[in-house]
Amino acid sequence: MQFDLLFEELGEYGCFQRWIVWSISTVSFWGGLLSLTSVFVLAIPKHRCAIPGWDNDTFTIQNDQHQAIINNTIPLSNTDDELLYDQCHYYNVDHHGNRTLEQCSTWVYDMSIYKTSLAADLNMVCDGAIMKSNAQMASLAGILVGSIITGLISDRYGRKITMCVSLSITLVCSLGMVWSSNYILYVILTFLVGFFTCGSGMSSFVIALEYVGPSQRKFAGILGSIMYTLGFMALPALAYLIKEWSKLLLVVSLVGVVFIPLWLKCLCPESARWLLARGRYKEAREVIEMWAKWNKVTLSENVYKKIMTETEDEESKESQGNLLNLFTSRVLFIRTAINFLIWAVTGCSYYGLAFNAEDLGTDLYLNISLQAAVELPSNFLCIFLLDRIGRKPITLWSMIIGGVALVGTIFTLIYLPDSLVATTVIMLIGKFGVSVCYSTIFVYSAELFPTVVRSVALGACTVMSTFGGMVAPYLADLDRFIGGQLGKAIPQVIFATIIIAGGITAIFLPETLDRDLPETFEDAKVFGKYIQKKRPEEYNDDDIEQSQNEALVNDDTRRSLCLETD
Repeated sequence: MQFDLLFEELGEYGCFQRWIVWSISTVSFWGGLLSLTSVFVLAIPKHRCAIPGWDNDTFTIQNDQHQAIINNTIPLSNTDDELLYDQCHYYNVDHHGNRTLEQCSTWVYDMSIYKTSLAADLNMVCDGAIMKSNAQMASLAGILVGSIITGLISDRYGRKITMCVSLSITLVCSLGMVWSSNYILYVILTFLVGFFTCGSGMSSFVIALEYVGPSQRKFAGILGSIMYTLGFMALPALAYLIKEWSKLLLVVSLVGVVFIPLWLKCLCPESARWLLARGRYKEAREVIEMWAKWNKVTLSENVYKKIMTETEDEESKESQGNLLNLFTSRVLFIRTAINFLIWAVTGCSYYGLAFNAEDLGTDLYLNISLQAAVELPSNFLCIFLLDRIGRKPITLWSMIIGGVALVGTIFTLIYLPDSLVATTVIMLIGKFGVSVCYSTIFVYSAELFPTVVRSVALGACTVMSTFGGMVAPYLADLDRFIGGQLGKAIPQVIFATIIIAGGITAIFLPETLDRDLPETFEDAKVFGKYIQKKRPEEYNDDDIEQSQNEALVNDDTRRSLCLETD
């Protein structure tokens, strides 16, 4: 199958493709809202142990008597210079005035920043601090499992059905989280939201990518990242305005209602490329004809013969390919392993920086807003550079620059603890590099894998990214166990090291700029081993004139040889 030849008939980015790309890419906006909601829902306010027997105890000092009782009951902190009181222990004073240090089971919280917090409601502090990391990990675990299962479903049963079912279930589960004051229920629903958010995001990305020509694949891929970034940018603004975790979740969840019309075939058809790859020619023809009608193009009589260059049996065999086929060839094995590594370290660094935002000493809303804002220019930079310098150099240098910048935060955290602006600026440079890499590898990996396993391969890449992301909350929380400025620097050391190491491996990947997408495993094996010729539409007038002159010279040479022979 030579599906890319169809773009010669219908255009690479006509009216039909514009509608598909823009309408489907908005799915990523909702994903951006949902993905890091836990940063605010599970935010841990400042706190200390509640004074035993004081029913109306508050974190805020009420009067001098209250201050005196706190000083007598709560020990001073000896683990963190920024805290005045110990957060997990209190003095139990007996009738003789003797004091014994004990671990508390109730706390009072500073609710001046957050009106409500699920972490405070469920006391995710001290011995319960691991509850927060586990809850954040549950969302990433859902993405991991969803990457495997929804990727397989997408390649077997269709991109659209996977996307629409995932969107609908995500809506139901996210609304359920609003009333999930029980920890176990919250974790289960968080897992399901991560699972189906992955299914909708990955399927929508693949649909958009498969409907545009080679010159527009970069834009179609990056647009989803831009929409995700806009959703991510809207999240801290909503959280700042809505400082109650349940109401914040309600508003974020209701955004999913706008995607219900995507079930309609007239608004969102199945991927024609996937239908042809699966041998469903009648359905594919209907979609192609609708495509031509939208683009106001009359199809030539032999258009289907042009794109179907293989026998039906061969295509049927290829369409049954699975992820394991990527490991049957040394070339595909190495490329797949490198892709997995890059996705893993990028996911770990991306989520790690977000989860660690609360511990870098700056305002959480400001920190997350800046992290979100820095992603937007990174997306536009990718649009500007991807077709100019290629996917490979951007992946390589963005990871190295991001890693080196994170190394810089280590020194400011240890030696300049009061320079919060310096730490924030350097951290944002690191986040910029990581964001550029994340935007690039979505396009880069999708172009490296063949059509018959593209969706499931991207799902596997997302699995590796999620593995890294699942480790991230535990790495980000290392400071809670180590304490001090060194504890805050250790997560940055780890994130910087792995992102630099991952970037170096990109050297061994082929460039995909201006190459036709590989359709089969055989295409993928030889991909990058030769320089593809320019497609006819890419020739300019100078190329044509040069070719004509060369033809005339060759004709004159042949005539001379014939005369000499005579």
